[in-house]
Parts: sequence; structure tokens; C-alpha cells
Amino acid sequence: MPQGKQVQTMFSGIAGRYDLLNHVLSLGLDAYWWRRMARLSGAAPDQLFLDVAAGTGDSSLALARRGAQVISTDFTQAMLRLGPGKFRDRGQAERIWASTGADAQHLPFRGDSFDGLTICYGIRNVEDRALAYGEFLRVLKPQGRLTILEFSRPRYPWLRALYQFYSRSLLPRIGGWLSGSPAAYSYLPASIRAFPDQPALAGELSAAGFGEVRWTDLSGGIVALHTARKPAAAPGAMLEA
Repeated sequence: MPQGKQVQTMFSGIAGRYDLLNHVLSLGLDAYWWRRMARLSGAAPDQLFLDVAAGTGDSSLALARRGAQVISTDFTQAMLRLGPGKFRDRGQAERIWASTGADAQHLPFRGDSFDGLTICYGIRNVEDRALAYGEFLRVLKPQGRLTILEFSRPRYPWLRALYQFYSRSLLPRIGGWLSGSPAAYSYLPASIRAFPDQPALAGELSAAGFGEVRWTDLSGGIVALHTARKPAAAPGAMLEA
């Protein structure tokens, strides 16, 4: 599976149509998923959030709409460049302080800096997740919250079968046609299949040192929201929401 520079090149090639593709391929559910992510993250006025793998900025906008100050980052410059114009158009430019290139595995920020950190549809593309988790812990303040929005495993067998058919047969064709990059939308379902399911991802976060690890399924588990906290002392127990 492609990693690092290959993923960066792939996303650079589809940056201009990325938002349209998200909306079409999610059947319009993407806006609902952004809202739920922002609500569960605890984003609020007087809080500073780091949005990792922010892409074109929809996740940063969702946080800013709840009043948080946001630093929006991504390691693909072609995606990141689309953010500032969108922030101005949506009236949130004053809350999104900066758009800067950053690799989740090597964040260019001081420790104990952020009240919250989000990564949406990005942790799948990180080559060394354990290294990224360590960086997330480092830059979060004690009791700061991590929120991960990611594709996952549908909980119902019938939905799982339907989703597998869609992701293997229809999504690559539609995505490849709309984006002009069949490889990118063959990579997407393959990367989802290779990614840990909800309990396994929660286990990774707990093992990395996070406490209060929970997950919430959205749309029957097609995507899942994982939340966790940087502990003030010892990590807490792993719980299912």
C-alpha cells in the first residue's frame, strides 16, 4: 500500500475535486459527520485546537464554527492551499489562525500547547501510527482531548455487505471518473480494509498512553469517532460509548 510521498502525490492530484468527491461518495453524509466530530471534540470558545491532516479545511471549519481557535495543518500543500479562501468565504478566517504544512509523525509545535487535537480521515494514511500518537500526546495539554474521525467497520452484517459492495465495486469507478485518478479511489477502499476496526483502534490509543478512550459509531459504523484524553497521571480505562 502506498505511503508517505506516494500518498502526498496522490492527494495533490485530486485536491481540486476533493470536496465534491467527499460529498458525492458519502451520499451527502459528510456534513453530518463533520458536525458530529466537532461536537464530540468539545471545541468551544477560548480553546486552541490543532487540526492534523485537515485537507481542504472542512474539519477546521467545523471546529471554528463552535468557537474554537484552530491551527489547520496538512502534509499535502496542494490541499492546504485551498483552505484560506474557504475560511474567508465561510466567515471563519479570524478563528483559523494558520494553515501550515505538518507531518503527523513530526509536529512542529511545542509540548502541552493544545486543548484539543483532531485528525479526520488521516490516521489511515500515517506510516507509523505509534509515532503519531506519541506526537499527539506531546502537543496536547494535560487532559487535552484527541478526536479521530475515520472510516471503520459497519456493525450490522447486511450493512457491512452492502458497504463492501459499494466500496469495492462502485466507489473506485465513480471516484476515478470524477477525479481523473482511478489509483486514488482504488487506494481508498483498500486502505479502509487494512485499517483496524473500532476496538483495535481503541486498543492502539490505550496502549499509546491515552486515557478515557471511547468510540461512537456513525451511520451504522461506516465511520467511527474515537475520543481520548492525555492523562494528567496514569491512563484511564478503555470504554465503549
